[in-house]
Amino acid sequence: MMDPPKVLLERTFLQAVTDPADGHHEQAVVQYRALVDQYETESILLVAVHTDLRDFAGLDRHHVFAPVDRLWVGFQHRRAVRRSAVADDPQFALTLVMAERHHVRTIATFDPRFLEFELTVVPVAAVG
Repeated sequence: MMDPPKVLLERTFLQAVTDPADGHHEQAVVQYRALVDQYETESILLVAVHTDLRDFAGLDRHHVFAPVDRLWVGFQHRRAVRRSAVADDPQFALTLVMAERHHVRTIATFDPRFLEFELTVVPVAAVG
């Protein structure tokens, strides 16, 4: 059986889920619950860049992001970031590199810059 499609949880989305003071918190929590429901039915895989996930939840598997697989950043990914068209923002570029390298087509984010790329962005109403 082939792996289901991956949904990358980007830093702004992770922040909104974990911070009740974030303006997108409620929407992020609703969206995250919907994504987890899809994950539990094996319709999708949830992934995040490991450095982003570490910043919000540590690396243990006993927290709100337990279902999320880590995309481990290696030297080759950082080298690709330096050659990226958006290298002036290394964190943004790293997310794009990791999405491309891991064949991610959907991203959960509140950063409107991702709309400029061939990605499906959720939750769309908050970004557009």
